[in-house]
Amino acid sequence: MDQTMPLKLPRYVFRRANGSFRYKRNVPKDLRTVIPKATVYRQLGNTYQDALCALPKVHAEIEALFDLERRTTDEQRATSLVRERLGEQHHSMFIDGAVDPEWPEYDDFQDLAEDVEHAVPKGVTRQIRAATSEAAPMSLSRVLEEYLAYKTEETDNGLRTRIDRIRKDLILCLGKNRFAWTELKDLTRVDANAYRDLLLSRMSPNSVQRTLGVVKAAVNHVLLEHDLELRNVFQSIKIKGAGSSNTDRLPITDEHLDLMAPAFESSEVAAALLVLLTDTGARLAEVTGLETRDVDLDKAILYLRPNDHRGLKTKTSTRSIPLSHRATECLRQQQVGLSDTDPIFPAYAQPRGSDNASAMLMKRLRTVITDKKLTMHSLRHRMKDKLRNTGCPEAISLAILGHSTNTVAANYGSGYALEVMREALVRVWDK
Repeated sequence: MDQTMPLKLPRYVFRRANGSFRYKRNVPKDLRTVIPKATVYRQLGNTYQDALCALPKVHAEIEALFDLERRTTDEQRATSLVRERLGEQHHSMFIDGAVDPEWPEYDDFQDLAEDVEHAVPKGVTRQIRAATSEAAPMSLSRVLEEYLAYKTEETDNGLRTRIDRIRKDLILCLGKNRFAWTELKDLTRVDANAYRDLLLSRMSPNSVQRTLGVVKAAVNHVLLEHDLELRNVFQSIKIKGAGSSNTDRLPITDEHLDLMAPAFESSEVAAALLVLLTDTGARLAEVTGLETRDVDLDKAILYLRPNDHRGLKTKTSTRSIPLSHRATECLRQQQVGLSDTDPIFPAYAQPRGSDNASAMLMKRLRTVITDKKLTMHSLRHRMKDKLRNTGCPEAISLAILGHSTNTVAANYGSGYALEVMREALVRVWDK
């Protein structure tokens, strides 16, 4: 091979004069007022191979940075600025809206707005200038913000994206003024039903039920935290056709797996994901975000826990699962050359990576199975049915799949021993 031939560098990668490699990315125009640089850089390593290995993680980091800045509201930026520049006392006053124009603190807010006027978006300075003694109304807008702030302290599970969609739909349905300024006490069942009907015009009843569940939970959270004696108009909304059904998703059978296997063999990653999903019953997002340290190859154990690449759906999703021999070997092959904190599936360990993985896997599945009730998620239903049919106690099945038992007593202790879960899973693997 001609050693003088120039390297073909991926997008955003360039080689420095000293021979090392660097990631270079221009900050999008819409973020120039909140990221104080025109360009962001990250070191990728001294060799071409190091650069290729580091690129997926670095690119995901920058994408996540841009995504976070786009999703941060002007009110959130203003609140952070007040805390950073003026301190906790002013921060509390700003949050509560308890700022009298006659107080000296009021001038502090105006001075801060003037200082940052050309360094932040205009909406941020407007928020700071508008600090008054009138508390913000407990509107649906405020309800969603408080609920999101509470939940994101616990887990990062895509709730922000869902609430963004809910916010847009509520504004479309009720109007911006009613969404942002109408007090909860003045909302009616008519408002809630109108939102339900808007969702039903483009979603399945079960999807509408899940979306309304988020709004209901957000309102209940605020009612409890603020000790408000109000009814929740989103409680017990009737949705015709909603509810679990054994035809919502069909489990994939052994015969289906035999048909599917050849369609996945052309890609090591696709084949590995198929084995992992089949033998663990885990969610796709749980698997695509795995880091090397989340797997104990010697003991054949998979540790599902939040890491730098993804959170988990619920608290009960954090769990340990025994691995089959073939799943262990698949992971062993995928880990070659990786460090403890490297993602096992770097192409999908990034924002919305599990969606991309799902699309890739579904494209292969659909070449042999066209029934829309059968999807990659059906492998999770398959594991549930297999555990039930091999006599596995329901509590152990819930522990393996990461489902909540919905009882206080079930949350005490450290869960079932891995040996007990392995015994249950061996009966599934051997069947």
